[in-house]
Amino acid sequence: MQGRHNRPTTTTIKIKETYVKQYIKGVLAVALAVFAGLFLMVETANAAPDMNPGQWEITTTMEMVGVPMKMPSITTKQCLTKDDLVPKQPSRPGVKQPCEVKNTKVDGNTVSWDMACTDQNHTSGHGEVTYAGDTFVGTIRMESTLGGKQKMRMILHMKGKRIGACE
Repeated sequence: MQGRHNRPTTTTIKIKETYVKQYIKGVLAVALAVFAGLFLMVETANAAPDMNPGQWEITTTMEMVGVPMKMPSITTKQCLTKDDLVPKQPSRPGVKQPCEVKNTKVDGNTVSWDMACTDQNHTSGHGEVTYAGDTFVGTIRMESTLGGKQKMRMILHMKGKRIGACE
C-alpha cells in the first residue's frame, strides 16, 4: 500500500504538465519581449536621418548679434555621409579649424552637436541641421570672448543641397 500512495495519480500528472507548459509559455513570452525590446533599441540607435550621402553645396550666412551690418554669404562644397552628418564651418583656404565636434545626436531627421574651439577667443557653440533627402537647413550658435573680456555671439544660418556624388 505504501507504494500505491507514493505514486502520482493521472490527475496530478496532468496538473503538473499544465503548470510546466504555462511556465514555459511565460518564459518564452518574456524572452520574446526582451528580444523585441533589444531589437528596437538597436534599430533606434542605428536610425539615420533622411539624408542622401554625397557632395553638398552649403550656403552659410553669418549674423553677428548686436551688429547691424549684414555679412555676405559663403558657399562651400563638402562631402557628407551617414557617418559624417555634421557640416563643417566655412574657413579660409589652408586654415585648419581648431574646433572639435562632440555630443553629436540624431533625433529623427535632425542632427545636433556641440563644438569647442582651441582658438585664442575660446569659441564654443551648438549646431543643429534638419535633413530632408537632398536638402537641409540649420544653424550654429557660437560665442567667443574677444581679448578675454568682450563676449561676441554669432549665428550661422545654413542651407544645403546635394549636388552629386562625393568628389
